[in-house]
Amino acid sequence: MVKNLAGLKSSAQSRSNDTMSRATLAIRQMKSEDVEINFRSVATRASVSTAWLYRTKPMRDKIMKARTASPAVAGETTLSRQRLSHERIVATLRLRIKSLEDGNRELKEQLEAAYGRLAVAAPKAQSARRLHGNDVRPRINKKKTLDD
Repeated sequence: MVKNLAGLKSSAQSRSNDTMSRATLAIRQMKSEDVEINFRSVATRASVSTAWLYRTKPMRDKIMKARTASPAVAGETTLSRQRLSHERIVATLRLRIKSLEDGNRELKEQLEAAYGRLAVAAPKAQSARRLHGNDVRPRINKKKTLDD
């Protein structure tokens, strides 16, 4: 069996050149569109793997240089992420406050109902005690004197 190493090498080289040109074109387009440039976004745009981008020294250097070249874009995305995070936290806290206020309102209503039942029950209990003459009355502690 005859090995066609020259053809295999040329095929691998052409694929590598094609991949390199796609990645370079993706970086150029992303720079012109002022899009955040990182390894994952370049890999997605160029249809290559992030591992290939990290392995290929010239591409890794280009991406690192492009990442640091546009700090305004990176800063804006960081600020927007922080803003979204804060908005989500505020929404969660507002929901929590609303549920606590509802629970508090329900407990106040239950307390009012309990006070109402006690107010109705207290006069009935006092009138029932008045009817019974044999109830033991509390003793009033007086000091005994010699006259007693």
